[in-house]
Amino acid sequence: MGGAGTGATGPAPTGDANCGTQTSSASKTPTDVLLVLDRSGSMNFSITEDCCCTAICQQTVKFKLCANTGSCTERWPALTAAVNTTVKNTSGINWGLKMFSTRGAVDSCTVSDGVEVGTGGGAAAVESAIAAASPLGSTPTAKAITTATAYLRAVNDGNNRVILLATDGEPNCKPGSSDPSTADVAGTTAALQAALAAGFKAYVIGIGPSVGNLDNFARAGGTDHYFPASSADDLASALAAISKAVSSCTFTMSQLPPDPNNVAVYLDGKLIARDAANGWTFGTTSQTVMLSGNACDAITSGTATSKVQVLFGCAGQAPPDTIY
Repeated sequence: MGGAGTGATGPAPTGDANCGTQTSSASKTPTDVLLVLDRSGSMNFSITEDCCCTAICQQTVKFKLCANTGSCTERWPALTAAVNTTVKNTSGINWGLKMFSTRGAVDSCTVSDGVEVGTGGGAAAVESAIAAASPLGSTPTAKAITTATAYLRAVNDGNNRVILLATDGEPNCKPGSSDPSTADVAGTTAALQAALAAGFKAYVIGIGPSVGNLDNFARAGGTDHYFPASSADDLASALAAISKAVSSCTFTMSQLPPDPNNVAVYLDGKLIARDAANGWTFGTTSQTVMLSGNACDAITSGTATSKVQVLFGCAGQAPPDTIY
């Protein structure tokens, strides 16, 4: 992660009366994460089996009752409880919410324009929108991803923007079919590829035993694999892992450096080389620094505390290897 501070290039550093004495703490730039939650009728099912935990579910979705309803956990309450805990307790992420399909629409395949909660709307807004929702309808995943992409395109806050899809089964509602249960795997794959091409990776959580092609969907969205969840604990673990993975490695200094050519960057007190592939570079301005390689990996994995400091150095002097 560390390295000698000789990676800098460009003109020779200029002198500064305060060189070597000034440090600037750097705050992490947040990531915008849009939760895209499947609330189709099957989200009433048990998280471990494709069956209903309650008579209400059985009457609503016309499906069989589980053999053992006494220890049955439904998918939607398990997912929403894990989401509520995550959005309340995770810093550095601006959470938004899109649910599909849309209740009260003319058919079970409708996905309304826009989102229920915009990124940065806050944990309370996400929790309130979820509390007002209930599962019913089909699984028009392709439409939901397309709608999420359109929303994120319109967000111009300069942050990294990501989609987090949580679903329990194969997407349906294929365009042109009169049967809402017609699978739409190809359309969903294309929608995820379009999201990635627009700059928005998609992380995927698969809930229950019948998730189908979700590894393919994760790869189409630019991530390696989906996160399987067959328990409430699995959901909490998946959300925690994704939250770490999307954590930003861009940091903003409290002030502009007096000489951008004479700057040293430290992670948890240890010097990082100036190296675009494995170290740090300036971001869009000289007031932001972007970490890459081992340094960014340490932040996203949680092995580093994300304490980033910037030392305004002295002309012709190598920066110290550590600061406190």
